Order: sequence, then structure tokens, then C-alpha cells
Amino acid sequence: MKKYYEQDDQVIYNCDNLDLLKSLKSNSINLIYCDILYNTGKVFDDYNDNIGDTEYAINWYRERIIEMKRVLKDNGSIFLHCNWRLDSYMRILMDEIFSPTCFRNRIYRRHSKERGFYRNFDSQVDIILYYVKDPANFIFNENISETEKVTPLFENGYIKERSKTLDFNGIKIDFKKLNKHYLISKKELMKLYKNNEIIFIDNLPYRKSYIMPTGNLWDSDEMLDNYSRNKVFDSYDTPKPEAVIEKIIKTCSNEGDTVADFFLGGGTTAVVAKKLKRKGIYCDISKKACDVTIKKLKEIQ
Repeated sequence: MKKYYEQDDQVIYNCDNLDLLKSLKSNSINLIYCDILYNTGKVFDDYNDNIGDTEYAINWYRERIIEMKRVLKDNGSIFLHCNWRLDSYMRILMDEIFSPTCFRNRIYRRHSKERGFYRNFDSQVDIILYYVKDPANFIFNENISETEKVTPLFENGYIKERSKTLDFNGIKIDFKKLNKHYLISKKELMKLYKNNEIIFIDNLPYRKSYIMPTGNLWDSDEMLDNYSRNKVFDSYDTPKPEAVIEKIIKTCSNEGDTVADFFLGGGTTAVVAKKLKRKGIYCDISKKACDVTIKKLKEIQ
């Protein structure tokens, strides 16, 4: 596969992403983020966002998602950014290819404030589907706070696999009898206990740590699109904000890892990955998208 651009561990291909995916080695990429085609039916100056009817679109994505899973490393993660047109269908497709146990979360990213929709509720969020290749082994760098937090390690409700009796050196908790279940595996609970990260309140386990939980509603101002309906840009109207990609890359990869984006568009993934000292493999069928990204990469000091 001929490279369109290569510098500072950032490689860009101008081709159909399926052709590139088939040429890549298995288990070679740590993190995949793709702002996929939403299938809006719109035709732009350099790409067509009209894949076809829903059945055709999902079949079009199927062979690409199969290849994405193949090239993903065993501890890798994949994020697919979409909207209401396809997100439910893509969730089912991802469950089919990765399995439901590999689904980690559905992230809701607020992209704009009210825009004045007519005869409908205003659409203000995109969906980011988050999957891992192996639910028992994946990278997730938690946020560290300056203040110690105490959070419960249990919830109400009986779950057969996680409502057994546990013994913490004489402190026995019968979760089934209490009609509760623990939120993480027994192995993980015991590891926390060994590391002195568990305290007991009313004979139930809580975690004490400096880890700041990350929610799945991303609605801060830095997550909003810089959206314009009447201004013509030399790149794209709605490139994803760097804050969105930064949160994903920092959380699910480490310095030196390889990040891939097979729907490159405005190039935000490449820009953020380079700033965060990640290697990158990128692709877009549009020459304009590739050229815009190269320009942005060269502007990074």
C-alpha cells in the first residue's frame, strides 16, 4: 500500500479504508477512533455521505469492522463516533463482531446548543460506542484527583456470578443474603483489599482512592463543535474538538502506542495523537482530507 505522507511516526494513506485495513498486520494497533460516515444522504464537494439504505450501510461497515478487530491488539480499544441515524444498528453490529461482553459504554457527546429544529426535538448529542478486544485485558488510564474519594464497590440487586459470600480476612459478606452484588470481579476486589484500598462501612466494601471517575456524558464547552452553517472553510465545518479525542487517547493508550483513524476527515485524531506522542496510521478516500491533515501536522511545533 503506497503511503501518501509519512513523518514523525505519522503515516497517512489516501485510499479506501478497506484496502488499507486488509494490508495491515494483525494485532498491530493499540487504539482505533473513527468518526464514521453518518449516512445523512448529503453529498459534499469531496465525499459522499450517502452509503445507501440501512441494510446496505451496515453490510458496508461489517467487513470494515471485522478488519478493525483483526488489526487491533489484544489489549486494544475501539471508539466509533456516530449519531442517531446508525448508532443502534452499529451497536448490534459491534456486538456481533466483538461480542456483547466487549462493549464498555455508550458515550454521549453534546455537540451543540439549541439550533432551532422545527417539528422535532432538537438533536444535540452524538454517540461514541466504546468496545475493547478483550474485556479482561485492556488499557484504561484513570484520572487522578488531589482529593481522596470513597466510592461503593457494590450495588443493589442479585447477580449470580457476583453475589457470592466473600471473606476479607474474617470480615464475611453474604451479598446474596443482602440482595446485592459487587461491581468488579472477586479477583479485583481482593487485589484492592491487599493494596489497602478497601474500607468497610456498615459491613460493606468501599474503595478509598484518589481516582476521579469519568462519566459518559461529555457536555462541557470544550466538547462542543465550532459549528457554522454559512461559513466556508478550507477544511471541514465540524471537525471534532481536540478535547474529545484527547480524552479518548489519554485514557485508552500510552505514549509510544499506535493510534489509527480510518475516516480521517479534518485530521483532529492525527493532530492530537502527535501532540500526545503516539504513533499514527490514518486514512481517507478524500485527497482534500489528507492534505488538510498534513497542513495541520506541519503546523505543530
